[in-house]
Amino acid sequence: MVGVPSSRGCNSCRKAKKRCDQKQPKCGRCIRLGDECVGSGTRRFKFHQYKPDTHTTQLITPPAEPPSNDTTRLTAEFISLMEIDDDRFGFEAYGPYFFADLPRRMGSNSALDTTTSAMIASFQAIRLRKTADKKTFSLYGKALRSLQSCLSDDNQPVMLKLELVLMMMLCQIWLDNKHANKHRGVIAYLLKEAVSQGEILHSGDIRAWCLQAIYAALCDPKVELGSWFWDVAVQDNIMTRPYHYEQNLYCFELGAIGDLPVFLRDPERYLYQLKCYYNILSQERLVMKKLYEEAMVATLPTDASPACRMKAIEYASGHAGLLVQAALIGPTLKPFGVLPDYTQDSHEICDDAILLAHRCQTFRPCGASYVPELLKLVWASLDDGYRHEELEKLMDEYAEDVQGASYLEEAKIMRKRLDSLGWSDQQRFLEGRDEGVETPPPCVIL
Repeated sequence: MVGVPSSRGCNSCRKAKKRCDQKQPKCGRCIRLGDECVGSGTRRFKFHQYKPDTHTTQLITPPAEPPSNDTTRLTAEFISLMEIDDDRFGFEAYGPYFFADLPRRMGSNSALDTTTSAMIASFQAIRLRKTADKKTFSLYGKALRSLQSCLSDDNQPVMLKLELVLMMMLCQIWLDNKHANKHRGVIAYLLKEAVSQGEILHSGDIRAWCLQAIYAALCDPKVELGSWFWDVAVQDNIMTRPYHYEQNLYCFELGAIGDLPVFLRDPERYLYQLKCYYNILSQERLVMKKLYEEAMVATLPTDASPACRMKAIEYASGHAGLLVQAALIGPTLKPFGVLPDYTQDSHEICDDAILLAHRCQTFRPCGASYVPELLKLVWASLDDGYRHEELEKLMDEYAEDVQGASYLEEAKIMRKRLDSLGWSDQQRFLEGRDEGVETPPPCVIL
């Protein structure tokens, strides 16, 4: 209640709602009428419920109806997601740098707008941990058709196509995490197309695209990394790197990682290179593990800053990346007898993966999005039964973050894909080549 000053007139004039001249000892009206003059000149206050000024309220009150401009609405929705500062639900964990430029480009391309709408709706499913509704799947289907149309249009730049495919892959991961490798294969094809067309990819996301292409080549025998890959990878040298690249570790360089699919498909030919790589990897794993553990300790205080937590996520993802490489190379070298301590190494890899999965629970779901891939690859690659039950339990826990996800089944499929590459087929490794066939010189990485 707010007090507002009112008239100083006498009670008689106020009751009659007449003007009072407030003269003392009696006002003129009371003298003329012979009335008793009481309260003349007394300051009074009137109390009433506060009502803000209508004009001022109009400036800060949102409109009753949403904006009619679809582009404005879409931009606002996307920016609201980008401004989430909780590392568990932030876009930053997925890494695309071009996201920061998307609001400016809204409305410039129908396929981009459609894909952004589908991505926003799909992200809500993992953010709110709820089942995607029909509208979400409808938007996803519409975006998929727009992507297909864009891919078949030769006039569209390869950069845009790469961005759309990456966005659709994220939608797929958030909705059910199935068939994402098909998108990775398309990314590899588009990178090859960019090189053939002489297009230079000026983007901070070159590394992300190249890593997806490497992942596709590891899991799909139909995807091969040719000379075009290194033409793209060399463009990554000037880009800003995450925290774990400050250490200049060899096994994080795209040129080095890009050799792995080639080496793993013909390990007998590249046995020396694989052994050298594994030795370097073993040393760098120790360096990365120490940095990761220090970063995780820094997040223990309740007042740990967002930057501190993001640094821990970066180091954890780097540690996971090296564990994945070790989990792939170790079993490949085992049949050749060049790793006398392989059993101990494989158990350490499994132990580190399980420990990392437990520690990264606090970053779920988005900040720990790399953990399921690590668990699946470790399970698929280290087939000695060591702590498999714990790996499967962790995969089930992380599968709760994504509707319809079944990481154990995906790990089994991954195992079959790795088998199709021949890495676990000892007979292929050890049998000699046909005589008379010229053998190309080995690829030296050191």
